[in-house]
Amino acid sequence: MRSSNLVEPNLVGKEIIHASRKLVNFVVAHKDNKPYKLAIVGTGGVGKTTLAQKIYNDQQIKGSFKIHAWICVSQDYNEVTLLKEVLVNIGVHDEQGETKGELPKKLAETIEGKSFFLVLDDVWKSIVWTDLLRTPLHGTSAGVLLVTTRDDQITKRIGVHHTHRVDPMSVDVGWELLWKSMNVNEEKDVQNLRNLGIEIVHKCGHLPLAIKVTSSALVNRDLTENEWKRFFGKYAGSRCMFSNEIEGALYLSYDELPHSLKQCFLYCALYIEHSVIRRGEVTRLWLAEGFVEEQQG
Repeated sequence: MRSSNLVEPNLVGKEIIHASRKLVNFVVAHKDNKPYKLAIVGTGGVGKTTLAQKIYNDQQIKGSFKIHAWICVSQDYNEVTLLKEVLVNIGVHDEQGETKGELPKKLAETIEGKSFFLVLDDVWKSIVWTDLLRTPLHGTSAGVLLVTTRDDQITKRIGVHHTHRVDPMSVDVGWELLWKSMNVNEEKDVQNLRNLGIEIVHKCGHLPLAIKVTSSALVNRDLTENEWKRFFGKYAGSRCMFSNEIEGALYLSYDELPHSLKQCFLYCALYIEHSVIRRGEVTRLWLAEGFVEEQQG
């Protein structure tokens, strides 16, 4: 994910506003350190990346550092690709044939004397910092590193100075996220569905990602109690589907798709994690596979 494409998501609840203000103040207060390391920790789908985006897009952060970069790390990152991604993010032209040995030196030279704010999102291995980025960034300039991860052990190995833990949403905030994600303007329009909505929030483990995905499956249904009961009844009795809240909610959303769209959706699994899926390109591939039938108009 490139920083230029980073769009702050819609937010609900006061907790994320308070947390972002607190962490922005932490970042700015330690901008002259070499470097200061922060971590946002929590389970999958709990909102770590959303909070990090809120901080990254803050105008106070934008004005406090010369260089800003947002890097999605993922489980199976490539070292050369990641180093090049950092360089491209900070405005350095990507040259063909550069090796892992040359890139850290180039990064150190580029960033020397400049303050930086670097976000490493979705970190699964501490070596992305300890073995790859620490040397070119540590001694050259002042800055702040913000890491999002599910694993407390990673924060210890990286040596973070401050950890912020993101907890699952409260019932009220989860319910607010559910109806707002359905593009409902006023809670009064869905007040009769509140009890069912709260059941859905519980079933989603109070996790924002699961709630958002579930809302996308509900959005085309009528806002009636019978319709929501019929929808919820299909999944409420299935323990295995919701043993992992995120996978369960994603499956629920997938299950609501027409057959032709299911094929298109599953085709996207052929792309590696965090790769860019270009709309025009994947559409032509769907057509070539015969997934999309020509219709008049």
